[in-house]
Amino acid sequence: MGGTKPGRNEPCPCGSGKKFKRCHGGPNADYEEMISLGAEEAQRRAEIHWMQQQRQQGLGRPIIAAQTAGKRIVAVGHRLFQGAWPTFHDFLYSYIFDVLGRDWFEAQTQLEQIERHPVIEWHERLLAASKAANLAAGETRQTPMTGAISAFLTLAYDLYTLEHNNDQTRTPELRESLIGRLKRKDQFIGVRYEIRVAAMLLRAGFELEWEDETDRRSKHVEYTATYPYTGKAFGVECKIRNQDAAKKANQYLGKFAGLVSDALRKTTPHDRLIFVDLNTQAYPYVPGGPNDWRTISINTIRKFEGQPKAATLPPAVVFITNYPDHHHLDSQVPDAGATVEGFKIDDYRTGRLLTLSQKIEMRARNPEVEALLASIQEHFDLPSTFEGEIPGLPSNRLLIGHRYQMDDGAVGTLEDACVMDDNGKVALIIDRDEGGRAIYTNQLSPEEFAAWKRYPETFFGQIRQRPGPINDPIELYDSLKATYVRTPKEQLLQFMGEHGDRFAALTQPELLDVYVQGMVNSVMERAGPQEVPVHIQRMKPPPNRAV
Repeated sequence: MGGTKPGRNEPCPCGSGKKFKRCHGGPNADYEEMISLGAEEAQRRAEIHWMQQQRQQGLGRPIIAAQTAGKRIVAVGHRLFQGAWPTFHDFLYSYIFDVLGRDWFEAQTQLEQIERHPVIEWHERLLAASKAANLAAGETRQTPMTGAISAFLTLAYDLYTLEHNNDQTRTPELRESLIGRLKRKDQFIGVRYEIRVAAMLLRAGFELEWEDETDRRSKHVEYTATYPYTGKAFGVECKIRNQDAAKKANQYLGKFAGLVSDALRKTTPHDRLIFVDLNTQAYPYVPGGPNDWRTISINTIRKFEGQPKAATLPPAVVFITNYPDHHHLDSQVPDAGATVEGFKIDDYRTGRLLTLSQKIEMRARNPEVEALLASIQEHFDLPSTFEGEIPGLPSNRLLIGHRYQMDDGAVGTLEDACVMDDNGKVALIIDRDEGGRAIYTNQLSPEEFAAWKRYPETFFGQIRQRPGPINDPIELYDSLKATYVRTPKEQLLQFMGEHGDRFAALTQPELLDVYVQGMVNSVMERAGPQEVPVHIQRMKPPPNRAV
């Protein structure tokens, strides 16, 4: 057996949480058992690490970093960076200076305020916020993510994502084109959105191929996105509204339908994914309220679809976004994100009532769009750690299998834990050293509670099903399917009782689908008709399409 024998007071390699001397370090220890349990513990930790890493970083290439001699080495595409960066945010701050050039930053700061590039203003606000935090040398602390900080670091992260995941963006020609356009104030807002969407697609697992911007023979899309798991390719076009809200044409959501129309006229041999950013100030989200940009934009696109001038336009899946960091430089953004609407297609019609089987069939028809939607909803935060760790947690955090001393003096091993309310109170099942099990309560810190809400499956050191209410039949379907996915066919037939004979010829996956759909439909029947939200009821219906 290779490796070094643990010290008597070190944690036992088996993962029990006990000291080695009190576990497998005794005279009658079963070393084969220790090795087996240690291997299982290592595998469990690797699975947790992989899950958290994907949750933070997406489905593209993971962050590649290592520490040596007090320095951190980070690989970005074909390049290596070295520095003393405590967090990934610190690396991103350094990285964007490398990409845009320190000479460019210095030259911009010498200009009059009104002539400076927007990135310079974001950077100055970031520095002011850092100074106000009054951090000591080497100290790291979670601070509010203002619009300026988010705008600056998100741009850096998107540029990093492109270089790290896409060979084409590393070529001198495309790199010079993208960065050159990015540095120009008159082209910045458009190319910034093009880069944002490209990074979103890469983090969702797509592969990108940019179109030749020098080819003026036709109006083509920005790039082609291919989903490698299915091989299907999409033409992707990105549009963003002029940020000059003082112009009457840009007030409310003016020009939005025109941008959709322009995007649909671009040439591509593939199905289309259209992205349009509203570029408007954000307000707290109130469904159906006067500032509900999601509902307003969907109504606008449906009205446009029914007009004669839209008759010759091709179908597309339209992603409507609003990422207004630059409208809220000194405060946190109250509402940002994306919604989706089908244009001249029946799938992804917001508010359309579907049966469970119809929803499952729609997902099966569109695995690429489903993957993109899931990634947009999941990968909205900037990673702050290099290795996928949960940031900001104390060393004595609650972990199942570890030993703790409770307030009454009892010592025992944590067997299970459950967060009980919206304030972070947690119930603990402790296997006490003195014998017997007991239930204790504990209080998570605000940082721990925020981390639990973000990573509920792995927070306590075990992979478990995501807790919380299930608000949609498709969520219940996915949850039950995950629960029974390894159940043998024979056992599923037993569960189905007298109805099982009808499905005896099905394979296990087919039978599992039938069984789970039956359970969900039964629950839905008992629950009664679903209540449709008022703002959905009032939404303009899609125009009728000729078949």
